Amino acid sequence: MKFLINTFTHWNEPPRARHQVAYALSAKYSVVFVAANKLGLPRLKTEKIHDNLTVFTPYFPIGNKIRYRLPVLNELYQRWLYPRIRRLYRDFQVINFDFTAVNLNQYFKDIIFYCNDSFVAISRNINPAFIANYHSRCFRKVASGSKFCIGVSEMLTDILKKYNEKSYVIPLGGPEISQYKIDVIASPSRNKMINVGLVGFIKPYSISYNLINLLVEDEKLMVTLVGPIEGNFMNFITRKDKVRLTGPKFGRDLYNEINKFDVAIAPYSETITKNDQIGVGIGSKSFQYLSLGKPVVISNMAGLRNISMPPGFIYIAAKEEDFASLIIQAHNENSTELIRQRVEFGKNNTWEKRSELLIDIYSKNGSINQ
Repeated sequence: MKFLINTFTHWNEPPRARHQVAYALSAKYSVVFVAANKLGLPRLKTEKIHDNLTVFTPYFPIGNKIRYRLPVLNELYQRWLYPRIRRLYRDFQVINFDFTAVNLNQYFKDIIFYCNDSFVAISRNINPAFIANYHSRCFRKVASGSKFCIGVSEMLTDILKKYNEKSYVIPLGGPEISQYKIDVIASPSRNKMINVGLVGFIKPYSISYNLINLLVEDEKLMVTLVGPIEGNFMNFITRKDKVRLTGPKFGRDLYNEINKFDVAIAPYSETITKNDQIGVGIGSKSFQYLSLGKPVVISNMAGLRNISMPPGFIYIAAKEEDFASLIIQAHNENSTELIRQRVEFGKNNTWEKRSELLIDIYSKNGSINQ
């Protein structure tokens, strides 16, 4: 069994659902990850990550961020790329993460659309109407033309079912921490200064700099940001001396960094928390945190309304002003037993477990190429 994972995401960035699915499936199967194009003359490059995992990177004269927003360029790119992929990987089962891949089913059959975000709603928030309308048409066509669809939350899956009744929920997952050989899962800290940590793309669109400012003004809190900082985000931060920047981290380095957190946070901006069409899932970073036993303080959003977690796992802030007090509460309530429970929860909700569910759905829909 072999899988081709089609994305519009670069490989060398903080791991997201498509990266995690690729890693999890490659534990048992041969996997090719088709990354977003890089800027350059048209050509194709492959890189072996390990025996079962290959990254396939196209180069194209128009950068990915511009290309996928413009209908003519995007579809020209697809008509250039997909025939070449098919010649190399015609017998691979395709998992498609690119909601704009409207031409993919001309070259592959029985495609599975794996939807991990509210792409259409996000597009309507950041793009002019003609781009947002194009993305909406793409989403409908990709979903309806797929063998079946996967959504990472009930809310996303309900949207997918409007276009494809064969749509199923597979929640986001966390890492299998044992494979990263973390020395010791950290015990509860009683330090006077609480190390508050965030992993992700640090950008004004999704992360609230107002909330970060509320935290750094509290003398009990120090903030660590792990990941790329986009644009002028740090220009908005009032107490830069209380913010530690690590840059992007991957693999064992990433999870060792999370292990240093006392409390982990997911401080989403109002763009996400105030829009019921965008914040529709719990977010994969929460599973990363819990797998290392960390309590999580998260902004309130639509995807959390029906979430059920044991006490002491996730603290939901109704408003930004509640974040600091919830962090202190989570820190004070933390215990060795709660850490053990969170780690155990993480073991039962890994990406490896999610990939087993994916294979099961494949089998029931008769989509596996043996």
